[in-house]
Amino acid sequence: MEMFLVLDNSLVQKEYSIIAIYILFAIILTVLIIGASYLTAKQNPESEKLSAYECGFEPYEDARHVFDIRFCVIAILFIIFDIEIMFLIPWCASLSKLDLLGFWSMIDFFFELGVGFFYVWYVRALEWD
Repeated sequence: MEMFLVLDNSLVQKEYSIIAIYILFAIILTVLIIGASYLTAKQNPESEKLSAYECGFEPYEDARHVFDIRFCVIAILFIIFDIEIMFLIPWCASLSKLDLLGFWSMIDFFFELGVGFFYVWYVRALEWD
């Protein structure tokens, strides 16, 4: 019994009580924000707004409609060229502190992405016939 009383006033209980207060505050704030947005928003949606939108296809077609792979190709190409920018920004910020290996390795990276871009352009993967 004495051990249980010692655990009640322990450091662990004090630390977890702070987390419990934080979670309780987050739940109350969430309910308050969702309730306020529900009460203040106009609740008269149109049928077009309630219809399913599936990657640019007409939502009233058959569910067995063949999916066009160009959506995935564009998404993959966007990710690839977005990663290029992610590598470009820190390289530009630290360009004055790089040695020749760091400089030329990034130039090689740009060259390979440029070749990839011209290949995508050559096979017309970005065109929507």
